[in-house]
Amino acid sequence: MRETFRLGRVAGVPIGANWSAVAVAVLIAVGLGRGILPAAAPGWSSAWYGIAALVTSLAFVGTIVAHEIGHAVVARRQGLAVGGIVVWALGGLTTIEGEPVSPRSELALSGVGPAVSLAIGVILTGLAVGARALGAPGLLAVSLGWLGGLNVVLAVLNALPASPLDGGRMLHALVWHVTKDRARATAATTRVGQVVGYGAAAAGVAMTMAGSPEGLWIAVTGVFVGAGATAERRQAALAVAVGDRRVGDVMAPVAPWPVPEWWDVNSALDNGVASSRWPVVVLHEWSGRPSGMVAVAQVLTVPPDLRAAVHLRDLAWPAGTVVTARTDEPLLDLVRRWPPGTAWAAVVDGDRAVGALSAGDVDALLSGHIPRGPAVADRADIATSGWRS
Repeated sequence: MRETFRLGRVAGVPIGANWSAVAVAVLIAVGLGRGILPAAAPGWSSAWYGIAALVTSLAFVGTIVAHEIGHAVVARRQGLAVGGIVVWALGGLTTIEGEPVSPRSELALSGVGPAVSLAIGVILTGLAVGARALGAPGLLAVSLGWLGGLNVVLAVLNALPASPLDGGRMLHALVWHVTKDRARATAATTRVGQVVGYGAAAAGVAMTMAGSPEGLWIAVTGVFVGAGATAERRQAALAVAVGDRRVGDVMAPVAPWPVPEWWDVNSALDNGVASSRWPVVVLHEWSGRPSGMVAVAQVLTVPPDLRAAVHLRDLAWPAGTVVTARTDEPLLDLVRRWPPGTAWAAVVDGDRAVGALSAGDVDALLSGHIPRGPAVADRADIATSGWRS
């Protein structure tokens, strides 16, 4: 989920929001100001209802941030890097690099979010009851009660055993602990997430068609849960297929000397570019900076009568369209960050290009291991990882 604008930082963690969170906050404020608050606390002016609705809506966003900060704090205590928090229409997303090292660590990391939401809900509900008992303005008590009740509901929903919700990760930790097999736990919990998510989506559609507006929200949430579980299932299969390979283990070598981009095809062939020892060559500008990559097979397809007119740069993938990787980088990390539509990766050792890897090469490596889904170069669903809540 992409950040549209930055809200600030808490404990060094950047907090951002997606535009969809603003839309939901506005809808909540309108619903509170025009319906819920006037019905539950009559006798106030429209201005007061508007102020209370706006403050309550913003406070709701704040409770989502608090939920995600809980994940971030526990992740840091476990030695995991936290990239940031993004609030969006269906909650929040904390980007965490790496995975818990044990079932107990995962249980703590996943359980803290619902625990924070539940604690906030109980406290706010208690404040609402206390406000009524002390004779505080009814508008204040109703706002506190609504916010507290919603946080309790969110805690319960997040605790449902459906990946990628927190409850799904808690179930994953328990299955992992019992079976001692992390991959088996992932397969089981993501399947549950698919069933629950898409089942909820179908129920939501049926409710919407029957005239219940709440059904649309349930359907959207169900699709998110089902799609998230499917993405996690593919990512787990990807990790099994790739194993602990490094980029340098699977790359193809490139020409060990700089190949000028201005060479025509005849010059390239005369200087040994078409050697069978490397399928790809890295082209360089006058300054010596790499400018792109060209496949030897593509060079050989140029008809003999055109080889003097066609230059290597005319056949190349420009440097801006090639992803760069290190020889010692885990192959799994490269595949996860592979930009959609990118055909090649240039493998470097320091500032020198030493190898190349194509999307087709990686697809061939993963063939038969990854559940149904798009090719590696288009696999956007595994391009990011995070703690969804």
